[in-house]
Amino acid sequence: MTEAEMTNNGLARRVRDLAARRGVRSAADHVAVKRWLDGTQPKAETAVLIATCLSEKLGRTVTPFGLGFTAVVTGDDAPATTVEPVVYPDDADTATDRLDSVAAADTAGILVPGPHAWDGFATPSIITGYLFDDRSEYRRPDSDDAPVDAEAIRLTTARLMDLDFQLGGGHTRELLLFYFRSQVLPLLRSLPRGAGRADILSATSELAQMLGWSAYDAGRHAAAQRYLTYGLRLARDAGDVLLGARLLANLSHQANYLGRYRDAVQLSRAAITTSTGIPAPATLAMLHAMEARALASLSDGPGAEHALGRAEASLHQGGDADPAWISYFDPAELAGEAAHCFRDLGRGEETRHFAGLAVASDATPPRTRAFINMVTAAGALQEGSLDEAVAAARLAIELAGPLQSSRYQRYVADFVQQVSAAYPRERHTSELAELSDRASRSG
Repeated sequence: MTEAEMTNNGLARRVRDLAARRGVRSAADHVAVKRWLDGTQPKAETAVLIATCLSEKLGRTVTPFGLGFTAVVTGDDAPATTVEPVVYPDDADTATDRLDSVAAADTAGILVPGPHAWDGFATPSIITGYLFDDRSEYRRPDSDDAPVDAEAIRLTTARLMDLDFQLGGGHTRELLLFYFRSQVLPLLRSLPRGAGRADILSATSELAQMLGWSAYDAGRHAAAQRYLTYGLRLARDAGDVLLGARLLANLSHQANYLGRYRDAVQLSRAAITTSTGIPAPATLAMLHAMEARALASLSDGPGAEHALGRAEASLHQGGDADPAWISYFDPAELAGEAAHCFRDLGRGEETRHFAGLAVASDATPPRTRAFINMVTAAGALQEGSLDEAVAAARLAIELAGPLQSSRYQRYVADFVQQVSAAYPRERHTSELAELSDRASRSG
């Protein structure tokens, strides 16, 4: 209520109005609100009304459970989100239970999709919980006594990651969920504590990262934030500092995409803090690139450029601690991150330059090429080159083909909106809008 700047009377009025719109009666008044604040539990139906009113005002999902209300609603009046709020778990066993819970909810379609499902209150808990945990000693996770199951999980995750790069998160999610729930979670629960379990924790954390990324790419932001947060706990218990940094970086990426720029800066810097001093040049370069992306979103040009400089310097340093999962992050990938930064800073010339470097190789994955072509289009539009901008966007849409990515669809929609606003009467504008509509319908 404080965040929403809502008084007792204001909340009561909204609850009554919402109830009326739903054809029911509510006698909520400021006295009732005071009782709720003092700990009195409202009826289940009223709890849903309260959560809905606060969600509408805040622009994000608030659940009855998250407000401390324990009554359960069944049937058509049940809230869309029935999982616990995002909290950094106390230990790996709790994280495993919560991963099981969120995977079940994700499979059943219970979690609310869309950008408002991000829990903005979770970031401080995640950062402080991770940074100040006592399991802070770095070690290489690939110990000799690790069971073969850990390598099997990593191999499966890597293959599904390749598929995700080619076709988008929408293609991989169901495969990931089935494998995670049927094979990985039962294995993790059956193992005793010890070094072997630590490597299973690390491998499971990698898979949770992949689940989080694919959910994010598919627009399932509530699920994505939870997979990444609970996977982070597993990485910490496994002593896998670099994987933990990767999960923090992914949370930063998601926060930045959803407009939570301050959260994105803090999460990326937490990741850098944990990893500085480890000879892992590609991993550190990726972390600095995430900081640059967040700073660019805040229109901090000098800060973004400095972070990109640190990323480039790191990428060219020596070191042998980079894990296999970061092998994709090369100079072309960094150029793609730089292109995004300069696009967000409104600097079209630099955007086009770095976008060209990012897709220069024929080996560029289709999803990456589709994203970068849209960034190129945005850079050309910023420079006033309508023909070049529309040509790049058309190429991106045509090459995307079967790509199932909510993020990519937003890139296209945002660009079409920008072109329509800048050149509303141009033939190119209407043709691009028609092509975009056909592509979205066929996808």
